[in-house]
Amino acid sequence: MNSKKILYVYGHSRSPFKWGLVGEVLKRLLENKENEIYILDCNNKIKGWCGLNRRNHIGYCNKCNKVCQKIANIAGISSAKILKMEKIKCPKFPNFTTIQDAINYEIEGYNLGLGPISCIMTLTRDYDFDIKKWNKDIKKFFETEYIILKNIEKFHNEIKFDEIHTFNGRMPSLYPAVSFAKRHNIPYVVYERGANINKLRTIIGSVPHDFNNWRKEVSEYWQKDDENKIELANKWFKDRRAGKFQALESYTKDQIKDSLPKNWDETKENIVFFNSSIDEVYAFDSWKHPFAKNENEILKNLFEHYKNDETKHFYLRIHPNLTKAKKKKATQIREINEFKKLYKNLTVIEPDEKIDTYALIEAASKVITSFSTIGCEATYWGKVSILAGKAPYDDFDCVYNAHSMEELYKLIDNKNLTPKPKEEAYPYGYYNEVYGDNYKYYHAKSHNEGEFLGLKLRK
Repeated sequence: MNSKKILYVYGHSRSPFKWGLVGEVLKRLLENKENEIYILDCNNKIKGWCGLNRRNHIGYCNKCNKVCQKIANIAGISSAKILKMEKIKCPKFPNFTTIQDAINYEIEGYNLGLGPISCIMTLTRDYDFDIKKWNKDIKKFFETEYIILKNIEKFHNEIKFDEIHTFNGRMPSLYPAVSFAKRHNIPYVVYERGANINKLRTIIGSVPHDFNNWRKEVSEYWQKDDENKIELANKWFKDRRAGKFQALESYTKDQIKDSLPKNWDETKENIVFFNSSIDEVYAFDSWKHPFAKNENEILKNLFEHYKNDETKHFYLRIHPNLTKAKKKKATQIREINEFKKLYKNLTVIEPDEKIDTYALIEAASKVITSFSTIGCEATYWGKVSILAGKAPYDDFDCVYNAHSMEELYKLIDNKNLTPKPKEEAYPYGYYNEVYGDNYKYYHAKSHNEGEFLGLKLRK
């Protein structure tokens, strides 16, 4: 019987949990004796332009390459199966005048734009960064992707891979694996962290950032035969409110319990909008807002519509994840700062303020989100929750879905809205508590420390 030839494109990392994940994946793939595993090693041919090492610190590159080889060897892959990338002459890439033009850029049938642009949005925490300022970086990232694509192409012509596997699939050093697989109709698998530090998420033929696949996963998990589903769903909501570490560090654990803004006025209808990090998903078509340019446009229209309504007061809780965006003076924050100047019935709660998120939910007349998890949580805690956008839980009847600004206004003005049944929030809570498979070979002690088959991994 012919073996299945699998190429793993590992990208780079300075994180123990990512190296533990690589080891776990390789060891699992080798459980099937018919699998023949190859690893693509950058061999420092992209000169540090992998996302986090743009200054090409050679010491970092050397450590990364050594860890790659050591993890592969311990998993059971010989050095002969580690494919060293070769130097590739790159074409001259253009300067771009718009972010969208860069996202759409293709060469030789491959899209190059999504990886670099989503990466720069992460680096700047800005969905509308200065394209002229970042053109040099974009072109360097394009060179990285082109070098990786041409090396995958070269090795594929020699070996004929049956599948391509990688981690995350978004960064410039990883996106080429997905782009190549799509272009040549090769089955591909993308891995990510699961519901906690000891779980592995496996995504077949998609990426973690694909909204439609994420929503589909939530439904599929809820359909599983698990007598503990409701108990586990309740656990997730309660642990989240308690500030416990789940898939990532809690943003609420250091907030001052039961605290509200000093100007909270019980005589008014207090409506709380919990925003999200626009930059996290803005580059992805599947996350495009259904009836606005983005969340800030929703906010602008909302505040403008009610600017003379003295019976209502709006509170905008800026997501704590945007603390760095505030320091970087990103577009999302600059626009919100303008809202503060224009609307008297608006109070903005800064991302680094210690106001209690769950006290806000309890005290609010209504909660509004555009894709935040808080939308589902608000329903669980017995509050009227309105979704003005799209979220992985919007297939379930756990929020009032506004499909236009007019619908949003009607929902806000409706005095007779009652909270959706909390049971409708269970599927999303259950999914977040359990998604992924438990590690078998890697044991994480924390996000920054673990052990893979006796090899201690530390940041």
